[in-house]
Amino acid sequence: MANCAEMKPGDRFVCENCGLELQVTKACSCGAGGEEACTVPLMCCGRDMSKK
Repeated sequence: MANCAEMKPGDRFVCENCGLELQVTKACSCGAGGEEACTVPLMCCGRDMSKK
């Protein structure tokens, strides 16, 4: 599962089903592990996206 707290600028993620690719341009500031932390995984086509 792609966790936004671990994503760094330049990281690329791909959907193994349709080929969509996303590149991180700015790090997340959600406060990983805190009350404001993101909880939804990075998904496409109903599956977790993979780091490329």
